[in-house]
This record gives sequence, structure tokens and C-alpha cells, in this order.
Amino acid sequence: MPTEVYYGWIYMTNHKMPAIIICLSLVTNCVKLIASNSKMVLRIFTKHNYLLAIILTFSLISLRAETQSITDSIRKDISSLKGEDRLQALTDIVNLVAMGDDLQAELEALRQLRAEAARQKNVEVDGLSRVKEIFCYYNYKKTDSLEKYLPAHLEFMAQHEQWDNYYNSWEAKIEMYLYAGKTQTALKETQLMYDDAKAHNNNYGLGVSAHSLGIIYQTLQRHQLAIQSFYEAVERLRKEENISLLLSTYNVLSETLDADHQFDRMLAVAEQWKVAIDDYKAGAEARGHTPRLNGRYMYCYLALTVAHFQTGNSAQAEQYLKIAEELAKGRSLVSQFKLLHIQTRLYEHLGQYDKAIAYAEKNYQNVIGFGDSVSALTVLENKARILRTAGRGMDAALTYEYVMAAKDSLRNLDMAAQLDELRTIYEVDQLLLEKEVSKSRSTILVIIIVSLVLLLLGYSIYNVRLNRKNKILYENIKRAQQAETRAEKVLETAPEDTLSKEQMLFRRLNNLFREKLSFTDPKLDRKELADMLGTNTTYLANAIKECAKGMTVTEYINKIRLLYVGNLLVEAPQHPVDTLGEEAGFNSRSTYYRLFRDYYGMSPTEFRNISKEKNKKEAL
Repeated sequence: MPTEVYYGWIYMTNHKMPAIIICLSLVTNCVKLIASNSKMVLRIFTKHNYLLAIILTFSLISLRAETQSITDSIRKDISSLKGEDRLQALTDIVNLVAMGDDLQAELEALRQLRAEAARQKNVEVDGLSRVKEIFCYYNYKKTDSLEKYLPAHLEFMAQHEQWDNYYNSWEAKIEMYLYAGKTQTALKETQLMYDDAKAHNNNYGLGVSAHSLGIIYQTLQRHQLAIQSFYEAVERLRKEENISLLLSTYNVLSETLDADHQFDRMLAVAEQWKVAIDDYKAGAEARGHTPRLNGRYMYCYLALTVAHFQTGNSAQAEQYLKIAEELAKGRSLVSQFKLLHIQTRLYEHLGQYDKAIAYAEKNYQNVIGFGDSVSALTVLENKARILRTAGRGMDAALTYEYVMAAKDSLRNLDMAAQLDELRTIYEVDQLLLEKEVSKSRSTILVIIIVSLVLLLLGYSIYNVRLNRKNKILYENIKRAQQAETRAEKVLETAPEDTLSKEQMLFRRLNNLFREKLSFTDPKLDRKELADMLGTNTTYLANAIKECAKGMTVTEYINKIRLLYVGNLLVEAPQHPVDTLGEEAGFNSRSTYYRLFRDYYGMSPTEFRNISKEKNKKEAL
């Protein structure tokens, strides 16, 4: 019996699962595998007969062990493969390993692929494997490794004139610096890239560096410089076949023109942006491809919405917003945040205050989820202003009261953020000034010493302020959780005849979570949850939307999981951080870390450390 079939039957026999459940689960995962790895599945189908290939695909996808079985099977076949088949097999292994969360396994698979590509003198595959390695370091936030290995990879790509790979890899380094808050370092690296692209007379490289420079200036709130850089990037990237970065540049250029109140220019850019997407879609369809462009179109239509109502064409703006709302369905929280922001602005502009208030409230929940407390307070202030204009004085007063109380605790954080921004702008100006100073050795030496002192001082201040910021966020989160707990107790103790049917259902839901911990099941969905409560998914969704400030069922389940993890991090310090995420019901480490950072504004480890410090101080 082939190894693949053996592992499949062992899985079904040992787990003793009902046949129908096994089939449904395996069919679902098979479709996912075929969709993401069609070439690999086709090669397996060619090697084995159809029945065995189906059993292989079904039985090896449901658990991590199954993916390992596929990998092991391919590795056993590699010795009998040659040429392109061998490279394809090694590429399949790279793709399979990338589905996990093991940096060393990914790097080892890439090393084997690159070694075989070098042996066959296939520079194209060799170059692609090097790009994947760089982005592997980027995804795992391994700055030291990226800095160490990038020069050799860039040298190889330049030698073989793989310029797209070359500048895309270099851009990953700049983005990593920006993500870490090292704006000055990112600016220096961008200048190096620009000089390099100019020396090679490479249009794509000049476009990438202009885009990166615009992002840096945008981060520094230097809108005019950012706009200038983005326009240069657009002009260069329009000449390139790959338009992915061009579309991203149109997006950030529109945002910057909006922030700078240049709405006529914003409208012109948004219209060019839409033409670029339309042309790309038409070209792809002519070649027999159907590109997925909903996200691209959504951001473009949102830009058109703002540009039109800001230039006096509200009717057209409403039409574009409706299109964007359809395109946003089922998309990420980042997309929803942008959509809600534009919806609030438009309906306030139109005087439709009830809609503006609803969208502002939902936007507040999203911003809090991202951990941006300062922006969240701005959203609440806008909401309070709209409430007052709409004649809802009591609601406006309560909202203002909360805002003022929260602002007291955030004032120091806001001051620190402003100082950070001023320091960064000063460092950028110093960098530009360095080009004009005398080339005398003594002057250069003085500049180097001063720069090192400033960098060390800045790094020290940054660490202190980061710790201060996390402490303030921790206190705000705890305060907000206490407020929510008090609200839940009010709902829990309220007489039933004073509650709506949605509030009653929401109370039963919280009792279920508190008593059964149902949310810890990673497979829990809205249908199963509705069945537990003896209701349907529509009633459940309406109850959560009304009582949980516009949240969806999935968002509320994840919120309960995050609250549960937050308590475990404090109450069970001996438990590893990763296992607590699994105990709370998260089936993916990356999802757990991402949602935790979005909600709390820091990593689980930082949250635990701050809670330990606070407990020690309280004990004293």
C-alpha cells in the first residue's frame, strides 16, 4: 500500500470518527488545498490513480500531521525525479512548509530548493527562492537575519538582472524599519535604494523608492513632500507591467491629498486609479484570467466618494459609497475601519445624523480593537457632537463625560507621541542637512559622533516611552473592562419585564459563555451557538449587534476569547503564552497574536509583563 493511503486510513481508524463527518471535513479541506496548490495536486493525480489521489488529498489535509505526510511522500519521490519535476517537487515542499509556523523548517526547505536550482543553473527559481527567504525573515520579524543575508541576495539578483525581485526584497527591509518605528533608518535606506536605482537607470527601482519615501513623509505628516514623492512613483510605475504597487500608490496618494484638503486633485487621482484597475481587469480577462479586485475597487470607490462630496457632488458620492459597501462585504477589519470612517463623514455632511452616529459608534469599536485609544476618543468626540446636533442631549453628555475622564489618563501619552514626532522630524532634517555640510574629515567625525549619541539617546527614550505607553494602555483597557463588567451586571440583575427580547437573549448568551466556556471551542460558529441558545442565527446576530455596540457574532466571540486570555495571562503566569491562546479557542497562533495586539495594543508577553509589574507595586 502506498505511504499516502496508509496514513489516510491510519488517521480515520485511530480517530474513530463517523464516516460522514470525515468525508465532509476532508472534502472541505481538499477544495482548499486544490485552490491554493493546484500544480502540486495535479502532479499527484498524474503520478497515482484518481482514487488513491483523492484518498491522499482527503486524508492528509485535516491535521498538521497530514501536511507532514504529504511532505514526506514528496521527499521520498524526489530521488526519482529530475530537472523541472525535481524543482517543482521542492517548490511544493516549500509551499507546504509555509502553511505551518516553523521558521527553521521554512528556511531549510528554501535552502534545499536554492541548492537544487543552483545545481541545475536555474537562476529564475534561485532568485525566487531568495525573495521568499527575505520575506520569511520579514514575516517572522527577524531583522538581524534580514540585514545579514540581504546583501548577498541583492548581489545575486543584480548579477542576473532580476530587478523586480531586487527592489521588492530591498523594500521589505525599509518596511521592517518603519514597522519598528525606526523612521530615520528607513529614510536613510530609502535614499540608498534611490541612488542605487538611479545608478542602474532602473525605472521600477526609482518607482519603489519614491513610493517608500512618500510613505515615510506621510508618517511624519509632511504632506507636501509625501504628495510630491507619490506623484513621482505613479509616473514611473505606470510604465511597468506589474501594477500592484501602482494601485497601492494611488491609494496612499489619495489619502494624503484628502488629509491636505486638496479635493480637486484627489478626484483626478481617484479617477485615474479606477481607469488603471479597469484596464488591468480587461487585459486579464482577455487572457482568460479572472483577477480578484474587490479590495482594490473598494478603496478606489471610497476615495471617489470623499472627493465627490467634498467638491459638492453628494449624489454621486452616495452612489459610489453604495458600490464600496457591496465590495466591502466579508472583507477584513482594516477594510471595515476605512469604510466606516467614510460612511460617518458622508452622512454627517448630508445631515443624516442617525446614520452618522451609528457608523461612528461602530468605528469606535474598531479603533479600540486596533488599540488606538487617542483616535478612539476623537471618534467619540465627533459622535458626541453629532448627538448634540441631533437633539440627544443626555446621550451627548454621557459620551462627553466618558471622553473627558479618559482624556485625563491619556494626556501624558499624547504628549509623548507629539515629542516622538518632533524628534523624528528633527532627525530627518538632520539627515538632509548632512548632504550640505563640508566634506572635511573633522566635521564628518563630529557629525558621526553626534548622530551616534542622538541615536542612543533616542533609542533609550523610545524604550521608556514605549513602556509608558503600554502601561497607560493597560490601565485604560482595565478601566474599560470594568465599565463593561458593570454594564453586564446591570443587565444581569435587571427584571426580565424591563428587558427587550434581544437583551434577554444577550443575557442568556453571556451566561452560557460564563458557565460552559463554549467560546473555547475553536470550531464554534454562529449556527452552533444559536442552536445552543435555542434560537436562530438572525435573532442571535441582532441581539449581539444591539447589546454589543454593533459587533458581529464572530467579533463578539473573539472579544470574549481575548478577555479570557487577558485574565489567564494575569492569573496563570506559569502557563506559556502560546498555549493560553489555544485554551481560549484560537486555532491559529498568528491569528491569536494579531487579534490580541489589535485589541490590547501590545503583545501577550508585554501584557503579562506589565500586569506583573503592576501586581508587584500593589503588593508593596
